[in-house]
Amino acid sequence: MRLVAAIIVMAGAGCTHRNPAPVVPQVTVYFCKAGTDNLVPMPFSVDKQLQGAKLESALVAQLLTGPAVPLSSVVLFPPGTAASVVVTGDLATVNFTGALTKPFRGGASDEVALFKSLTYTVTSVAGVKQVQVLINGRKASTLPEGEFEIDEPLTRETFSQ
Repeated sequence: MRLVAAIIVMAGAGCTHRNPAPVVPQVTVYFCKAGTDNLVPMPFSVDKQLQGAKLESALVAQLLTGPAVPLSSVVLFPPGTAASVVVTGDLATVNFTGALTKPFRGGASDEVALFKSLTYTVTSVAGVKQVQVLINGRKASTLPEGEFEIDEPLTRETFSQ
């Protein structure tokens, strides 16, 4: 009888139910490699509660902060740039304030790289297809002293031309 009880206890020990580790959602923030139009995708973990504009805001905040592992070969937004995000349907409106609203000194290729990385990052979220850029709450044709046109919504196709 003790042998049967010992076998039952041992068999039951291997059948315990364990909760699997919670899955942390991964998102991708895209940085643009300096001097090229090549994207450098960087995965980031986010709170699974983040959705809609909150998720987009977290992605844009990470884009403005830069990669978790410093890479000197990617184009970064000027320090002191801030942004807020509103999502309506398939359009994310990103309103920039701070350093990016000052005369842009990065050159045409860096300017394109910034907006390409923004567009690919924001449109990596399901359902978002376009990004409207605002500068201090208003549409602008370009950044101050910039060249790249930002007055119309940007899409991934904008950068494949």
